[in-house]
Amino acid sequence: MSLKNKDVLITGAGGLLGSALALSFIKEGANVWLADSDKDSLINLANKLPKEKILGQLILDVSSPEQVLETFTRINNERGSLDILINNAGIGVFEPFWERDFKDFMNVMAVNAGGTFLCTKEALNIMKDTGGGSIVNIGSIYGVVSSDPSIYTDCSRMNSEAYSASKAAVIQLTKYFSVHAIEHNVRVNCVSPGGIFNEQGEDFIKNYSSKTPIGRMAEYQEITGAVTFLSSEEASYINGQNLVIDGGLTAW
Repeated sequence: MSLKNKDVLITGAGGLLGSALALSFIKEGANVWLADSDKDSLINLANKLPKEKILGQLILDVSSPEQVLETFTRINNERGSLDILINNAGIGVFEPFWERDFKDFMNVMAVNAGGTFLCTKEALNIMKDTGGGSIVNIGSIYGVVSSDPSIYTDCSRMNSEAYSASKAAVIQLTKYFSVHAIEHNVRVNCVSPGGIFNEQGEDFIKNYSSKTPIGRMAEYQEITGAVTFLSSEEASYINGQNLVIDGGLTAW
């Protein structure tokens, strides 16, 4: 794909999906800015990647307008452009919803939806002056459908209403910005993964897999390929779409 020497910013890069995305973009020839609120995870990731392809390690809380502005100002000052933004940073809360503190609810919204808004706005301020670019947001199937309580029989963590609402907001922000950013030659799309295998409990894996026509959970590389594709010129006529990658779970 046409990603050779493209500059990419990945938020939440220190997480499992973020790390896989960084590796995927580098394999396609891109240069990456690695951003995460956790300094140790950034250092750990950077040690696994070719140093010549890393543009910088950025300590970033995407829910902070000040930190987001500072981050994009640095990118603009050092490189003068940004080709691709991957809004991947996200958090969740896991206790039953009737125990939810409103502050925790709003914190999830601030990071997942607010961070997507803030980073998209600042990226567009750069991209509109440099010929355009591509933005890919990371949503979730739980921004499309509700989680099924019967899956979580051996899990101490349940999917939350806050996470689901925030990811639905990310999908809608994708649609909004795709309409309003295209005049600056910036495409905006979303990838919404289903469950990704990460050594969850045996019952959870069995229960989740039974809900998918494919009969299993996803591997990380089955998500990253779609993100790199949507970021590339091969997807030049794809705009405002939410690509659900869930093994068919939402099809029945």
